[in-house]
Amino acid sequence: MALLYIVKVQHQNTYSSEELDQLALSNFKSLGKIDYNLDEAIVDEILGKDAYCGGDIPEDLLLKLEEEVARNVVPSYFWEDSEDVKNFTNFLNEKGLGFEVLEEEKQDWNESWRQSFQTIEVTEDLRVVPSWEASEDKQEDIYIYPGMGFGTGNHETTFLCLKIFSELKSSLSEGARCLDFGCGSGILGIAALKQLKAVVDFVDIDKDALDNCLLNLEHNKYQNYQDGHGLILRDRYHVEKPYPLVFANILENILELEYAIIKDAVAEHGHLIVSGLLKGQEENIINKYVDFKCKHLEQRNDWVALHFTKEV
Repeated sequence: MALLYIVKVQHQNTYSSEELDQLALSNFKSLGKIDYNLDEAIVDEILGKDAYCGGDIPEDLLLKLEEEVARNVVPSYFWEDSEDVKNFTNFLNEKGLGFEVLEEEKQDWNESWRQSFQTIEVTEDLRVVPSWEASEDKQEDIYIYPGMGFGTGNHETTFLCLKIFSELKSSLSEGARCLDFGCGSGILGIAALKQLKAVVDFVDIDKDALDNCLLNLEHNKYQNYQDGHGLILRDRYHVEKPYPLVFANILENILELEYAIIKDAVAEHGHLIVSGLLKGQEENIINKYVDFKCKHLEQRNDWVALHFTKEV
C-alpha cells in the first residue's frame, strides 16, 4: 500500500503561516496542506461559561480564541516521496523548527478527501460537484473526484479563477482554444470545456495530476464535446498556436519562471487568469507581466487572482 508522509510543524516563530506555505508547497514540492480546526469542545473549554451566553462574542474572548488557535493549530503538509520529506525536515532542523512526521495509507487519505468535499457554488450557473453526485439533469456542472491535492474548488485560488472566468466567458467565442497551465485536477480547463465547448490543453509537471485530470474529464463526459484536447507533461510542452484563454493557477515564483512560455501562449487580445498569489504578491506579478494589462483583481481571504489581457 502506497504511503503518504505528513509533516506537522510544531514551532514556527521564524516564519509566518504564509511563508511556511510557500516554502513547503513550492520549494519542497509538497502535494498540499492539511488545515485543522479547533472542535466545539475545545472552543467551549476556552470560553468557559461565556460559551453559553448567546449574542456576539466579546472582543477579549475573540483574542483569546485567536491565541489558542495559534498555539494549537499547526500547519501540516503531505508528500508521497520520502526523499522530498527528508529534504523538508532537514530544512526544519537547520532552522530549529520542531516537527512530527506521520505516515498514512494513501487509500485512506483519498477517502478523507471524499468525505470532506461538498458542492461549491461559484455562481448560479457555475458549480463544482463531487463526481459521485453527478446528475444527468445537471450536465453543466463540473464534476470533480478529489484526488491528492490537485484542486477541487475548495481553495481560494481555484474559486477566484472560476469567478473571473464566469465574468469574462461571454466575451469568448464558443469553441475557443484554452490552456490550463499547471492544471492539477483540470477543474479550470473543464469549466472552459463545459461552458464554452472549448478545446483545452492540460499541462502539468506531475503525471499523477494528469491521471487525475483524465479521470475528471471522463466524469464530465468530455467525449460529448469537441475533439482535440491534450494532456501534456510540462517538459514535453511547447506553444504551437496561442490561445484566447489561458489559466495559470500556480505559485508566484513559478509564474515568474514560466513568464516566457505563458506570454507566448496567450493570443493577441487574449485573456490570462493567474492565481496562486498571496495578498501582496500581486504587484510583483503585475510588474513582471509587462506584455499584459491587468484588467481586474479578485481577492478572497489571503489569496489573490488577476485577470490580464494581452497587449499588442
